[in-house]
Amino acid sequence: MKSDITLLKFSTFALIVFTLFSCGQSKKQAPATVAKKSPLVKVQPAQSSKMAVFVEITGTMDANIFTDIKSPADGIVDFLAARENQHVKKDQIVAVINPTDRVAIISRNQLELDQLESKIKTVTQGSEEFQSVSTALEKAKSNLEYARNMYQTIPVICPMNGLVTARWTEQGNQVSAKDKIITISDMNSLVIKAEANEQYFEAIKKGKKIPVVLNAYPNDSLQGIISLVYPQVDPVTRSVKFDVRLVNFSKSLLPGMMANLKIPVSVSENLLVVPEQSVLVSPNNDNFLFVVDADSIAHRRIVKTGRVSGNKLEIIAGLKENEKVVVTGQEMLKDSVKVMIMKKE
Repeated sequence: MKSDITLLKFSTFALIVFTLFSCGQSKKQAPATVAKKSPLVKVQPAQSSKMAVFVEITGTMDANIFTDIKSPADGIVDFLAARENQHVKKDQIVAVINPTDRVAIISRNQLELDQLESKIKTVTQGSEEFQSVSTALEKAKSNLEYARNMYQTIPVICPMNGLVTARWTEQGNQVSAKDKIITISDMNSLVIKAEANEQYFEAIKKGKKIPVVLNAYPNDSLQGIISLVYPQVDPVTRSVKFDVRLVNFSKSLLPGMMANLKIPVSVSENLLVVPEQSVLVSPNNDNFLFVVDADSIAHRRIVKTGRVSGNKLEIIAGLKENEKVVVTGQEMLKDSVKVMIMKKE
């Protein structure tokens, strides 16, 4: 009887151990499944909107009133007063040119004088030769003085008030007639000079206001006004030239600064538009986006696109007004996947 009880206890213990071991093995073989989260996206309804189409043009800041001061004759720059970024006044002498003819005549007379002065040191004073060399020496001095007085240097006079924006030579340099010496600009006449293809001629009208971005001030939102449209189309480039004056801008401007102009060439009403980043391109060059339905399911939709203006992209076909378009998070989506819509801020 005692042995039967002992056997029963052992069997019960073995059964408990086997059960615990089996449960442990089951837990190892069947890990708990984790629920997959729906992708988080931001949506925006497709809406009808007015769209302006712009053409972007590069222009350069330049002075409408400027002058290149040139050398009046062949010669040497004896004096040059003005440097870049220096203000000059009308009637100021900014340079002096020593003409080549004057230099040659004076040099010839100076050489003759130098030779006679050397020679008189080698002859006996009081001799007939000494008297002859002395007479020639006095005549050479007179000729040199006459040449200096007769052949004058040429002053270069500044014709206007302004700022020296370029210096083309240096003092002591040889120049030819009509070589540029300095350029003077009237800084109050600075405008942006640009040109556009003649197909945009109707959009380029005097008095039209346009957005401007200067490379020197990329964070400033500027406005310009077309101040002049030149009355000729270039027959070679087929472009029309025009000037743009900045409105209410007080920061420092310099000739040569680059500007980017955005000229509206057409305005259309009631176009179906979406943010440009919401449209993706497939490997076979189809444009597509994702539309979210009432059950929060994202559907891949092929669309036909049209014009672009800023961040707006026209949708010509494949989308209806007020359909919810995914504008953030669409890059990782697949067709017919359930999504979680980001709450509006």
